[in-house]
Amino acid sequence: MMLETHGEVCRLGYLRLIASIAKGNGTTSELSPDFMASILEDAVKKSEMVSNHSPRPDVIGLIRSRVTARNYVTLARGLKILDIYGRGLDVNGLIYTSLRSSSKFDAFLRGETSLTHRDLIMLNQVEKFFFLYVVATQDYLVMPGLIKWLCSQSTFTRMEGMNYIMEELYPQALKILSMTANKKRRAEIMAKLEEATRYREQRLKYASKTEWIRSSLYAKYRHVAPPRLEWLVDLDILERQGRGRYVVTDLLKNYKDLFTRTLGYSPTSIAHQLFTNIAPLYASYAGKPNRQTIIAELLNSFHTLSNQERRPVKMQLLEIVTSFRLLENNHLSTPKNVHEAINSLAVVYPDRIFISPGMDEELYITRIDLDLKEINTQL
Repeated sequence: MMLETHGEVCRLGYLRLIASIAKGNGTTSELSPDFMASILEDAVKKSEMVSNHSPRPDVIGLIRSRVTARNYVTLARGLKILDIYGRGLDVNGLIYTSLRSSSKFDAFLRGETSLTHRDLIMLNQVEKFFFLYVVATQDYLVMPGLIKWLCSQSTFTRMEGMNYIMEELYPQALKILSMTANKKRRAEIMAKLEEATRYREQRLKYASKTEWIRSSLYAKYRHVAPPRLEWLVDLDILERQGRGRYVVTDLLKNYKDLFTRTLGYSPTSIAHQLFTNIAPLYASYAGKPNRQTIIAELLNSFHTLSNQERRPVKMQLLEIVTSFRLLENNHLSTPKNVHEAINSLAVVYPDRIFISPGMDEELYITRIDLDLKEINTQL
């Protein structure tokens, strides 16, 4: 999970490019934060030279320096786009680089196509849902509570959002973290929690807004809270009006009960609920696939992951990737549906699909010796 952020990392779209950078460099020892940041910064500069008629987008959180680029690399690690130990892609990076929309970033990094700066930050509908999935599963100590609060708002200032996140949600998150931390870590968290419970009291002591903004505590607020508000702008849940005010969009207003109920599930069980309840809101054009379509995409997704990973594929990862790739093809499915398809294949073809437990007690698929033409579509 992730709690701390940096105030500049407001645009989720850059994380797609970071994932493609890691994919293109494999698992070499060169994947240090500085190495990744240098490639990212150069790619952004390259995009800005594509055409004079495509100006820099009028949004906050754009990469203007190597320092900002490095902060985005840190965010990518916190959201499990990148492995925290510098060994390439983590689970969410593997999911994104398995999607067809990632191919344009691969081609851009190879110098085979041109992208504008706007192309680097604008998300399509499936990508918006993908990043909602990412923040729901990795920022689960803050994001569900923030969206629940937004359901009771219509419009609010950035300062109001910052105050709620830091004075209500942040202390709650620290309290939850303390319950599962080891003895040494718990002492550190409890010290932070004791301080966080006094944030509101400390803020109100400042005589003017100017004094407050110049304080070190405001700097803490600015690093943790604004990025999360801007992520929700990227995800069509908020709309920014100027630099200091937000409006809750119709997407959340019209489906606030559905969002609240879905985001109430634990990170380990939320995936199926997101695909069942929220994916249709981002892909209203999509329909339900038949079994043959699910199996065809399952086989394609397995080979994509297998070629990328060069090792057995975790079944849970395969289920998620297949569901996202189906969504890209205008098909609404769920990880549970894909899981059922895998089980049906294993029953009918026990000597052609090989599943075994890993050291982490998760199930892995080591090999699938099946061609779609061979499969009985009446499964």
